[in-house]
Amino acid sequence: HISHQSVQTWFKSISAHQSCLDQILKNRATMVPKPYIDTEYRPPSPSSFTSSYSSFDGDKGRQRVLGIYGRNHESDNGYMTRKRVHEGYFIPFQGLVGHNFWHIYDADVKKKKFGDRAVLLQSIQNYRKVSLANFKKFPSEDKEVVQDPRFGEQVIVDCDDDICLGDVYEVTDSTLKLRVTAPRKTTRELDIKNKTQPGLEGICHLVTGTALAGWFCEVLCEGSMSEGSDIVLIERPLPQWTLSELAKAIYGGEGDLSAPKRCKPSWGRSIEELEELLAVPYFAECGWKQKLRTIKCHDIEMRQTIPYFTADSSSVASVLGVYGRSSDLDEYMPRSQVPSATFVPVKGIKGHSFWHDYDEDFKKDYKIFVRNQRAVLVQSIQNYRRIMESDFDCFPCTDMQVILDPCFGEQLIIDCPGDICVGDVFAVTGSTARFRVTSPRKPCSEIDNKNHTVYGRKGLRIFTLSTAMAGFFCSVESEGKVEKGSQFKLVDRPFPKWTLAEVATAIYGGEGDEKARNRGTGSWGRSLEELHELLKNPYLAEIEFKDELRAILRKIERKNKASVQSSAISLPNLKFEFKSAWIPMLLAFMIATISGLMVMGQDTRSMTGP
Repeated sequence: HISHQSVQTWFKSISAHQSCLDQILKNRATMVPKPYIDTEYRPPSPSSFTSSYSSFDGDKGRQRVLGIYGRNHESDNGYMTRKRVHEGYFIPFQGLVGHNFWHIYDADVKKKKFGDRAVLLQSIQNYRKVSLANFKKFPSEDKEVVQDPRFGEQVIVDCDDDICLGDVYEVTDSTLKLRVTAPRKTTRELDIKNKTQPGLEGICHLVTGTALAGWFCEVLCEGSMSEGSDIVLIERPLPQWTLSELAKAIYGGEGDLSAPKRCKPSWGRSIEELEELLAVPYFAECGWKQKLRTIKCHDIEMRQTIPYFTADSSSVASVLGVYGRSSDLDEYMPRSQVPSATFVPVKGIKGHSFWHDYDEDFKKDYKIFVRNQRAVLVQSIQNYRRIMESDFDCFPCTDMQVILDPCFGEQLIIDCPGDICVGDVFAVTGSTARFRVTSPRKPCSEIDNKNHTVYGRKGLRIFTLSTAMAGFFCSVESEGKVEKGSQFKLVDRPFPKWTLAEVATAIYGGEGDEKARNRGTGSWGRSLEELHELLKNPYLAEIEFKDELRAILRKIERKNKASVQSSAISLPNLKFEFKSAWIPMLLAFMIATISGLMVMGQDTRSMTGP
């Protein structure tokens, strides 16, 4: 909440807004705290709902509020869950008072102070357009939309007009003023929320390049809003940049026809127009200005030659790209290319923090030497090419695309035609850096999210898990610098038998259980000697590999123990059954013997006669 004093300070130098300030202070003085959900509220009947639409003729520059929504913390479904609150008070930066959304509750995002994402609005007209795509679980009726919003918005409006970047709206009978900062740039959560398939057939792809996912606003002047309020356009500084035009220019594939299917930005217009957008002070950073800056960087990088590997007697690989953690917070595993970087033990790339370094639970549970086993994630261009040959519609299709925007969260992309084995040690030519290979990368669901593939056995995660094509982890044996074009020299290979592909196939290839492969869990179909051989390998990573092998071994031992116990229990029963079978036979023999003796005795008496 903004204090009484801060509101006064905020408007002190803005004489033009003095009347607005007076109204705010008056509201604050008379405002009585009350819950945002009116317990006496009753939803309108279908007939009154219909009439509420027909009474609004969609005047240009005017919108009507149909629904206001807070965050629903009580719902079991964690994807953009909302509850209808019917009215609310909106303040700068936070947006709807009493409800925290992503730009507030995410610690990393909150530091960026994205006030340009304070309020997300969506129109009923956009819902109607999306419903024409006939997504099975998407609402087709207006009344369903208002009761169950699907885009994570805080406000649904009836708006029969184009929305432009920079538009300023005010709410009638309120001090609230909003400025449009960007269309909403969508993520995988939208497909999950609406139960649509990821990729080209999903709702995320449909709305990204068309601006149908709603729009963000910053709060210029705080105030209240309620259902039925009218929102009136009072300023339009950039009429040429409608939201649909903006989305088309950046996400419509004008600069790269393959970009839309990957939901990636591109630019096919003049550099002057790009610079014009970057200079707009209220254009949103997250998902938009950040993307335009990335496009500018990529334009420079695309003119550079790729330093592919050239065979010689000393090197085995060439570095095609070095990547740090990007500030692009609306992406999964964001990475940005850097010319060079220093790699240090445990942390990995100096000046950048990755999961093994910033996750407190991981740091608490594992010792330093275990964390060092995941210090650097490396991917090869050969793995990328094999995946490109597979049937993943939204995966990049050229070397340059993956070098500009890596898909696996790696810090290095290398050109390495040969096999790589667990325990291999690479020295970087012209540097003191040394890396030791510790394991293939066991991919998580973020791989499917990043690359718009389905979860499960048909997704990219399962495909790369059993083939070791998701990259590999290395420990940093000695600190040193690596740059684009650096050469890797193999200086030690203690375990040539255990290539990365062989390790992944043995543990996650389903050799011991085909269903385990589809689940992404380990199994074992080889000899126990080989299992123990891998467990004794001093360089194989503890996490996800030795841990998995120990779990498999315990399972095998329990199974063998149960089998032995079952055999031991069944033996006495077998003996008892064996003995029990002789009892009736013995009785029959005795009866037969007695009967025979009796017959013999009768014959003897008949022969001797009286």
